[in-house]
Formats: sequence, C-alpha cells, structure tokens
Amino acid sequence: MPMQKVLPELYEGHAPITVQNAFHDALEALEEWKEGNEEPLVPVDGFNVPISHIFARMSTCTDLLPLRTRDVLETIIDKGSFRASGGSLYADGAKLVMPLCVELLTLSLLRPTASLAQLHKACVDA
Repeated sequence: MPMQKVLPELYEGHAPITVQNAFHDALEALEEWKEGNEEPLVPVDGFNVPISHIFARMSTCTDLLPLRTRDVLETIIDKGSFRASGGSLYADGAKLVMPLCVELLTLSLLRPTASLAQLHKACVDA
C-alpha cells in the first residue's frame, strides 16, 4: 500500500484522529530514540511508518495540539523555545522536532554496521 494511503492528506489543514494519535506516538518514540539506532516506526492503520514521515505530514496541520501531546513535546524541546515559537498547532510542533529527527536519522545512517563494530572490537582486543 502506498504511503499516501497510510498517511492520508490533510483536509484543509486538518488531520484525521489516527494521524494525530500517530504524531503523539511518534513524539514518544523520538524521545526514546537513542543516538545511532535506526529510526523508530509507529503503527498507523496496521502499517509501520517512520516517525519522520509522520512529522513531515503534520508540518502543515492547523489543528491545535492537545495538552497531553504538548507535554511530551515540551520534554523533547526546551519549554521556553516551544512557547517562544508560539507553538500551539501540530505544525508548530512538527517543525520544532524535525531538525532533531533529521540529526538522529543522520547519525543512524553514519553508524558502523554491527559486523564492522565487532571486527573493530576484535582488532582492539587482540
């Protein structure tokens, strides 16, 4: 199934509740994402979707962030930065976390594969 079917287009700036819930889950996954690990996936309608896709889809969403989602966002992004951005929409939150997501994604792509890391460790230990 193409990604646009899993993550439907916004309708006049509004996202379906399934995508809003996926955004919340993606924030929680971002918060737990360890540097160097692969990008977390979040289930949406039976499909696992990379969190960066969810943030990108919500980057133009004009729906208000619920408090529970704002709380998670404020644990990831400095609370002062979030408030200074005037952040109250999903779009605001998405735009604030996307650079962090890109940074972690870049680090995950640069990490050595497990076999290379094991080979290096074996050489060092020898």
